[in-house]
Amino acid sequence: MSKSEERGIRKERKLQERLAAGRRRGVRRFARRWGLYAALGLLVAGGGAVVVTQGVRAKVYPPTGMQDHVESYPPCRICAQPIPEAIQRHIVEHREPGERTDRPGILVQYNCASCPEVVAKLTRIVERYPRGVYLAPYPRMSPRIALTTLGRLEAMEQVDEARVVAFIEKYL
Repeated sequence: MSKSEERGIRKERKLQERLAAGRRRGVRRFARRWGLYAALGLLVAGGGAVVVTQGVRAKVYPPTGMQDHVESYPPCRICAQPIPEAIQRHIVEHREPGERTDRPGILVQYNCASCPEVVAKLTRIVERYPRGVYLAPYPRMSPRIALTTLGRLEAMEQVDEARVVAFIEKYL
């Protein structure tokens, strides 16, 4: 092999080495850049997961407003089944017909599947009032007990007879 051929081979080898080194640098640059984008994507996705988690953990309460209500009352004042929300909104708008004043009604609702003692205590309290106070389960809500009337809500985990009576007396 002649010196010129050897020189040509060396030049070609150096060129190939430079090209390979450039590809390696390009791959590293690409990996760094896309790694950064992937990390940012994970942060955004993770942040979205936090928002979704917070939404899932948000507390749920019975309605206290009258928007989207229906002109109907439940068939009972002390109900074993949940009262539809549209009817709850009508109750908090005003009491059943026959009242001298057009004041909001009051809902006493509970969320506990196996708590007959809670239901019994709340029933005894609601029975003291002949009109305008309703008792029903509300399984979707977060607290165990909720008292609602137009624009007002009081939540509790245990039956506090004094608080329940005070709420009813204040808004009835």
